[in-house]
Amino acid sequence: MKFNMKIKVGYLLLGMLAGLGVQSVARAQAATSAPSGQHLTVLRATELRADKLASAAVLTPLAAAAAIRLIGVEGGWAMVSATAPTDKSAAALTGWVRASTVDWQTGASMASGLASGREASGNTALTLGVRSLAPRVNRHALIIGISRYADPATPPLPGARIDKQSATQMAEAMQVPMSNIRYLQDEQATGNSIRQALQELTNKVEDGDRVFIHYSGHGTRYNDPVAGGCVEALLTYDGGQSGMITNREMADMLKTITNKTDKLFVMYDACHSGGLLRNASSVRTRGFGNANDEGLLRPKFASISEECGRPVNVKTRNLVVEAVVKGALPQDIIHVSASRDNEISFDDELKGGLATQYMRDCMLRDAKDLDNSGAITMDEIKQCAQEKINKRMANDVNYKPHNLVLSGNAAFVPAWFSATSATSGTVATGAAVATPAPAPAPVTVAAPVTGAQALRQMLEQADAKRRVQVSVSKSKLKIGQDKLDFSVRSERAGFVYVALAGSDNKSLYLLFPNDKDQDNKIEAGQQLSLPRPKWQVGAEGPPGVNNLLVMVTDAPRDLTPLTDNKAGPFVVSLNDAQGRSKLGALMTTSKMANAQTCATAGKRQKDPLCSDAYGATMVAIEETK
Repeated sequence: MKFNMKIKVGYLLLGMLAGLGVQSVARAQAATSAPSGQHLTVLRATELRADKLASAAVLTPLAAAAAIRLIGVEGGWAMVSATAPTDKSAAALTGWVRASTVDWQTGASMASGLASGREASGNTALTLGVRSLAPRVNRHALIIGISRYADPATPPLPGARIDKQSATQMAEAMQVPMSNIRYLQDEQATGNSIRQALQELTNKVEDGDRVFIHYSGHGTRYNDPVAGGCVEALLTYDGGQSGMITNREMADMLKTITNKTDKLFVMYDACHSGGLLRNASSVRTRGFGNANDEGLLRPKFASISEECGRPVNVKTRNLVVEAVVKGALPQDIIHVSASRDNEISFDDELKGGLATQYMRDCMLRDAKDLDNSGAITMDEIKQCAQEKINKRMANDVNYKPHNLVLSGNAAFVPAWFSATSATSGTVATGAAVATPAPAPAPVTVAAPVTGAQALRQMLEQADAKRRVQVSVSKSKLKIGQDKLDFSVRSERAGFVYVALAGSDNKSLYLLFPNDKDQDNKIEAGQQLSLPRPKWQVGAEGPPGVNNLLVMVTDAPRDLTPLTDNKAGPFVVSLNDAQGRSKLGALMTTSKMANAQTCATAGKRQKDPLCSDAYGATMVAIEETK
């Protein structure tokens, strides 16, 4: 297929991540301008620890003014490398210090972006080329953690307090401002308090917003005569009939939120089965140790009745299934459970739930773009976290690893990054002694992402409730004779963007808007015919299938960063992971994303300028001789 000015069209390998930050950054202004690799010092004596945890092993003490090299910042911790004061000739150690102990002023004159820990871990995926992605007023989080229960017979879960910090880092990575994070901890997390918090969240959320809900505590099962058997539930602080929230009730409470949000991400760090845990009460009380870690593990299941304590006669209906029954669309929901319905998940009393701590680490720095699409999806994050769970519980004499369960939209991308070549060397977080990087393993080259796959990945980030219809005059075009002709109709007003992945399999073009035609506004119910007479696209081969992605966004997109890559009046995507990621980030983010009205809480504008939400559809058009 060719444009009327004789420019051949190829197809885009498009990769993306959903308009969210790839990591939490230190709140100090100087910290956010300190680049990875910068040499800093510590303000006062402190310890370099193996993990971002006050109880983690000390790798070496650091005296005041000790030199450190910054690698990344997550929440209130800085990943740094430093040399042990007792042996200046030894290789540098890599670990964590409190961000408050770092003298950020030593390098404040260097204005640059803060790289994420992905660079340190040798991942080829780095942060997008911006200083940091600002918090967004249209992002919300509800973080629920229960480390102790009103009933003293219910085993405590000390790690749930750590999960609060981990879930906060995940929320900040997704650009949720601290003012939009609501916490319910321990006695605050009664059944009725959770119900009230969900109602208040429902009232606060506006059309096109994004919501993250995290629960850490015991799961349970109880007999529900109405359901005709045992049902799965979350156990709240107070227990009893009002202190259990089933998946069905949760779906009921979230129904209005799912109707408003473009994406709802819910994570349960709990389990719903006692499995084959015959000595459950004693194990829950004292935990058990594992040679891979010094923390004690505790099952995150509380047995209420003998008949429902094991996975038999169970009405297994996860949150996504229940939500779909209530009318939600699975593309708009992401649900992560710590384990399968017949497995036990565990709480590490020093580092938090295994599911939460490893999902956090993979989201912030460790997950890899396995298919080289330019995006890291929830499925890739889950795979990364599962590998960590398997390693943590390897060779345990009593228990096998539990398996994370991802339901709903596995292609959802919670964080944007820009892909570049990996930095030299590797970092072993928590290593007591730094060792030379091993010889690199053979590189497995991912199969090329096809145009259809690339566009579909963008399609998966759309809000399925924002329906867009595209009608083509001909689904088969004769080369050298026919021209592309289609119409767009949207249930909502917005802005139309059209991308073409052509039959010659080379690159992607943004057909509309373009330099010849910037009028891409569409009203609700209006039919928009494209291309307009001032720009035409003719079928000029080669024979094959073209894929057309049509998006209708709530708010305009700012594509000026792409203007260096042009083919006549059309924007062109670079055919590499970095180019795909950059284009995807811009196309899925409102032009107003960094405006003050969208970055701070307060009265929202009536028009949806802050919304990243969009509807989309994809059509195939064949070219024939």
